[in-house]
Amino acid sequence: MAIARTATELRRWSDLAIIRQAVATMMPELANKNIGLREVAKLCKKRAASRPGRDWNETRDLILTIGCEWDLASDRLDAQPNACLDCLARFLI
Repeated sequence: MAIARTATELRRWSDLAIIRQAVATMMPELANKNIGLREVAKLCKKRAASRPGRDWNETRDLILTIGCEWDLASDRLDAQPNACLDCLARFLI
């Protein structure tokens, strides 16, 4: 019997898959480890440097939203709110 998933759960899983793929590609040493804000910051720095032609206003807004939404009480990627994961996935695409 299949379990029905909500659209919110599916979006969250999609965002996590995008983020995990970016980590595996750009920082393979962290592929199977817990990822916190420090690792996300390094990933964002590498991604920003690799795309010099981006809209920097949008990039700034996404980075600020990630920083504001990140829950430091549980500094694990999987425990972050949906808004934070959405912004991080949009930044990494």
